[in-house]
Amino acid sequence: MYPFVRLAHSLIKSRRMPAMSPLDPHVSQHRCWPLDCDIFMEMNNGRILTLYEMGRFQAAVRMGLWALLKERKWGLTVAGTSIRYRRRITPFETFETRTRIATWDERFVYIEQGMFKKNGECASHVLFRTAVVEKNRAVPTDQLIAALGITAPRPEPAAWVQNWIAAEATRPWPPMQDAAEERLSIAS
Repeated sequence: MYPFVRLAHSLIKSRRMPAMSPLDPHVSQHRCWPLDCDIFMEMNNGRILTLYEMGRFQAAVRMGLWALLKERKWGLTVAGTSIRYRRRITPFETFETRTRIATWDERFVYIEQGMFKKNGECASHVLFRTAVVEKNRAVPTDQLIAALGITAPRPEPAAWVQNWIAAEATRPWPPMQDAAEERLSIAS
């Protein structure tokens, strides 16, 4: 079940934090609760993605995006994710999530996040391809960037981010069409 109470607490907490520039990093503090864990007593990979979402929502509040979403009746969506898990997070362990905009293109904003343990080790790292949507269509990022008041140039993405974006552009959609068609032709 989605942790709505935790989300509400997170959003209230973010309203008390100072405003930030959209290009500044956001750091949020979290704790792994037993309900976050799987049968191996480590944070469940699905819950990790949910806690990353809370970090993005907090950043959205601090940079003024949350108010803009309400004002313009926009929504947020995730259009792709690449995640790497490296260290376990166990019950009652505290950690921080670091969130920053990696770059954007004409359609998507790429957000990089990491979960860091108390000893500084990175437990997981993720890149999200996100969009702001209006009436089920992506809002062009130049419109979003202007609405946020960003005048700085687009951040130059790291090589691995550029490579991921390029690789995603080659990925077929809908998926597995070729394999399904091949099976049908073999069965005929």
